[in-house]
Amino acid sequence: MKKRKILVIIITLIILTLIFYKIDFVKLIETFKKFNYRYLVQIVLLYIVTLIIRGLRWKYLLNNDSKYSAVNLSKVFTVGSMLNAFVPARAGDLYRAYYLGSVMGENKIKIFGSVILERIFDGISVFVILLLTVVYTFNGGAVLKLTYITGGLFLGSFLIFFVILKYSNQETLNNICLKFTNKLPNKIKNKTQSIMEKGINLFFSFIEGFRVLENSTNALLVIILSFLIWLIEAFIAYLLILSFGFDIDWYSGLYVMALTSFSTVIPSASVFLGPYQIAYIMALGLFGISKSSAIAVSTIHQAIFMIILAVIGIFYFLKFNISLNDVKKIR
Repeated sequence: MKKRKILVIIITLIILTLIFYKIDFVKLIETFKKFNYRYLVQIVLLYIVTLIIRGLRWKYLLNNDSKYSAVNLSKVFTVGSMLNAFVPARAGDLYRAYYLGSVMGENKIKIFGSVILERIFDGISVFVILLLTVVYTFNGGAVLKLTYITGGLFLGSFLIFFVILKYSNQETLNNICLKFTNKLPNKIKNKTQSIMEKGINLFFSFIEGFRVLENSTNALLVIILSFLIWLIEAFIAYLLILSFGFDIDWYSGLYVMALTSFSTVIPSASVFLGPYQIAYIMALGLFGISKSSAIAVSTIHQAIFMIILAVIGIFYFLKFNISLNDVKKIR
């Protein structure tokens, strides 16, 4: 077993221990029994709508290239999300890059760059929504600190890539590397030069996935769609909370959406087990809802979207007929 997998398992076990420490299992079971299926159809349909919108957004991330279909991109995105949920190490993001690159004859590293940019837009959107929610509710403490940390991370990443895209030049960088390698001993000169040239080519292929930032119209549409996606996700969370009979403010869904989305970046076993529950406990704890109840709500929420991803994602995964072994070639 690889060291990374062992570390992920250890982190997951620690988180689960913290979650279930002094848990009221009676109250946990009672909360499960309160779940009302009244909003289930709305929740499922809205979640499917977000998958379609994500496909449309990806099309604009690829500069609205006519060879890409928003419907097909939403299918590829769904397969990628399914793999991200059930397979460690973000295999789904690699799958999306490999599949689209193979089918469209596109540079796979460029496609992967667009996927990373998508994640950055997601992070910035969730950060802004969370920040406005915190300001509106006058909430501080740990949530406010988390807001600043995540905001700094995603905004910083965006600015770095934007500066690189705007001011970097591949030919200039190649010349700098050439001058450097010419000073090396002949034994390692050629090999070092080859490695550096390959690295530079890969890096600029990756940066090609950020070209949408040079198109203000497409970039604006990406921003609008990103906020729309996460506001719908927040509404889904709110409907789910109502399904358990909790009479709390509408902005509870915004907290749940933001904290659960940030929780997925924490290393964990499949289906984000552990971090997702912690995020729910933090979010609903702000409204006086107990840890036991929060775990019950989070488990149902997680189960619903995992089933949706599994049903749709596996169908298209088999239809696309590309194995995970093929995807490893992009690494």
